[in-house]
Amino acid sequence: MKRSARDKEILHALARKVRFFSVEQIAGTWWANTRSPRTHALRGLRRLQEHGFVDEVTLFALPMLPLTEPFVRWHEGRAAPDFGQLAYSMQTRFGPDGRPVATRVFAAARATLYEFGGPSQPKEITLKDGTHDLHVAAIFCLFHRTRPDDAAAWIGEDVRPKAGYQLKDPDAVLEFENGRRPLVVEFGGKSYRADHLRDFHEDCASRERDYELW
Repeated sequence: MKRSARDKEILHALARKVRFFSVEQIAGTWWANTRSPRTHALRGLRRLQEHGFVDEVTLFALPMLPLTEPFVRWHEGRAAPDFGQLAYSMQTRFGPDGRPVATRVFAAARATLYEFGGPSQPKEITLKDGTHDLHVAAIFCLFHRTRPDDAAAWIGEDVRPKAGYQLKDPDAVLEFENGRRPLVVEFGGKSYRADHLRDFHEDCASRERDYELW
């Protein structure tokens, strides 16, 4: 199969940057300028699926939040955020009535993971992870559209060394070649407590990394 530059970019992102994309995320990012983005995206994905490059999965996840700006942008020299207030905002933003909905996503198949240097095997998807990882993918898509240099520097959680004992691996670390400090990107969910956020902040500061908490 002859793959286009767009095909390769999507596959590279699935192997090294995020765990999966929804059809809507791919359509809005790579086919946004076409007359029927979703139709074109689904056609392109089906073609990749037929040749063994992507796998289709239906997962259950909470409805997507509109993500436009992070809760916090922290950099060296700036005061630490109010971890208690930040945890409360993250824990309550889905609301009490959120119900999981079936969502179709596409993930890198084993051949794609091998070709682009992704993890040795896909991670099993749970309800909590599905909701979280869809929002991480949404942040990456936003970066791809509005912050292309940051999207290019994005390295996903599954292809980085583990952070260490009792430390959560960040969703993404952006590593730059121009001397700019690394930037950690993290999406916070219902399980993020104040002490967890404090540990996250202290770990980033000790490693000389700036961060954005979404």
